[in-house]
Order: sequence, then structure tokens, then C-alpha cells
Amino acid sequence: MTDPLLTVDAVEVRYGAALALAGLSLTVAEGSVLAVVGPNGAGKSSLARVLGGLVRPTAGTIRFAGRDVTGWGAHRARQAGLVHLPEGRGVFTGLTVAENLRMAAAIVPRSERADAVGRAYTLFPVLAERRRQLAGSLSGGEQQMISLARGLIVSPRVLVADEMSLGLAPKMVDVVFEGLSEARGAGVTIVLIEQYVHRALAFADHCVVLHRGAAAWSGPVAEATDDVLARFLGTSAA
Repeated sequence: MTDPLLTVDAVEVRYGAALALAGLSLTVAEGSVLAVVGPNGAGKSSLARVLGGLVRPTAGTIRFAGRDVTGWGAHRARQAGLVHLPEGRGVFTGLTVAENLRMAAAIVPRSERADAVGRAYTLFPVLAERRRQLAGSLSGGEQQMISLARGLIVSPRVLVADEMSLGLAPKMVDVVFEGLSEARGAGVTIVLIEQYVHRALAFADHCVVLHRGAAAWSGPVAEATDDVLARFLGTSAA
């Protein structure tokens, strides 16, 4: 058995008096996909933010590639290859598509930046066609493509994708999952926080169900039966 690439050990996150993560522990093996599901308010986005360095844990530790990265800021985590794609797309709407991608590539060695941006255009040809357009003028699905391209451009080891399909038309959801599939094929480890539970389970290797900031259930996706989903997510999810 090899050590997991990412380990969350008894992590607690608070927003003032509100407890968002209550001693959460989980592990993610290198090259695998972990689906994180749960009802609204379960702590899914708080997990994404603490992994991406947007919030600091009030207790517990996070280890990535054998290093203690607890409390690292977002920029440092991204440079190390732990990339968070936030809910709400996280693009610079006042900049062009090309400028968004060039900004993301700024942490790539200078000699590799052009190739990195070129790979993003190959993955999402529509972005190449609209490279001179302001990101804010694109559709929600196209902005999500920018967000995903910005994450992949730095060749991450772990991609934390937070509700990337939220508010998208079914065709655009397919595009997002195609991009994630490309990342997985390149060996990227993915933590997938997703509203479409069965779509997430069909894509992932393992699943953790969050409830009130803790892991209510975890295991291989094959064991995430309808009974399990109904118990923690309600009959509609099952």
C-alpha cells in the first residue's frame, strides 16, 4: 500500500460560532477520483475552500504529497499542484479569455507558458475562437470552461472541483465532465464536489457523504447503494 496523495485528518473549520467541518478525516489515493456529496450545508464547499487555501482550519491537519500543508494560502497551494476550482466559476470577467489563461499560466516556467495555454485551447476549442472576448460576455458554461482550463493549465496533481456543473445546461455539464475526464486521463487526482449525485458516482472511484460537517459514510462507489443515498441524501437522490 502506498501513502495517500492527500490526507485530511480531523479538520475543523469554523465561521465565527458556526461549525462547518467537524473533525473531518478522509484520504485520496493518487490518480483516483473522490466524489464528495451531501445535502446543502453539509460542509462540501468548506472542504473545497480549506483544501484550496481559501480558509484556514481551526483544528486538524492536511497533508499533500507527504508535506504538511495545513494553513497554506491559495497561491502557495496552487504552486504546489493543489488546485481549487471554486463554485461560481472564479474567472476575471473584465479580462479577455486569453488574459485569463495567461494569468493562470504565470506560475508555469516562462519557457512552458505558451505550450500550456495552447493545450487549454486544444482541450476547449471554443475558447480559442473567443480568446479576444471579455470573459464576462461568455455564457455560464463557457466561463466554466475558462475556470477548468485555468486549473489544468498549471498541470495540477490534485484538482478540487467545487460544483462545476451548477446552473449549467446539460450539454455544458457534458463538456465539464469531458474536461475532467481529460484531466483524469493525464493522471490528475480529483476531489469532485457535485450536485448530480449519480453523475459523480459514475465518474468517481470512491465516495464520501458529508452530513453536518462530518463523514457520515465513505467507501467505494460500488457500495454507495440506493439505501445509503436515501439514508443521507433523501429518496430523490436515490
